[in-house]
Amino acid sequence: MALPRLNDSPTYALTIPSTGQSVTFRPFLVKEQKNLLIALETQDRKGLLRAIVKTIHSCVEQPLENELSTFDVDYVFTNIRVKSVGESTKIVLPCSACSESNEVDVDLSDVKVEGDIKPTLIKVTKDVSVKMRFPTYQELVDNPNMLEGTSVTESLIELLIMCMDSIQTEEERFSVKDESREEIINFIESMSPDQFTKLADFVNNIPSVQKNIDYKCTSCGETSNRVLKGMDDFF
Repeated sequence: MALPRLNDSPTYALTIPSTGQSVTFRPFLVKEQKNLLIALETQDRKGLLRAIVKTIHSCVEQPLENELSTFDVDYVFTNIRVKSVGESTKIVLPCSACSESNEVDVDLSDVKVEGDIKPTLIKVTKDVSVKMRFPTYQELVDNPNMLEGTSVTESLIELLIMCMDSIQTEEERFSVKDESREEIINFIESMSPDQFTKLADFVNNIPSVQKNIDYKCTSCGETSNRVLKGMDDFF
């Protein structure tokens, strides 16, 4: 005899920010929550991100049209989390005046993706354009150079390489994944500062889930303001 089903999960609608795809999703269940909690308890960042992406694919009813960008994952998982365990979360933030740690309740029900989904073809010269794309969390955690970068500039170049999809002229298209790392770095280093800035502006302004909050210090009474941005700030 089959055991009874405990829950008939309701479904909710949302739109994937980077693609505009309309999907429906259900709240996560214990089988998904267990994997999230294990990754949290072991402080395994890679494992947690993989568990989050796996939870999204389990809870979203439709096949996703494209690989999810970082801000897609943040937005979709936040919505799933709200419908699963509630609209608020507690985070610890320092006071801007006395640096005292404060536990702050954050309402997740109205978080939004801030930033333009920009056109991805960037004209570098009259004859050469670079098609850009948004990175995924899987790419970030699997790239040792992102973890080992010793400067902001090195990290920027690593992210730039990750976001380059192809290099195009009127006659040819070169897929970045088919080119050697040395060739791509040589291409970047051959740019003028103005040309490099065009690509850097893209990666420096990748959209993100954001929320602006004010909170009062329990120690000195000072009111602080903080913009929460991305998965690390919210959870």
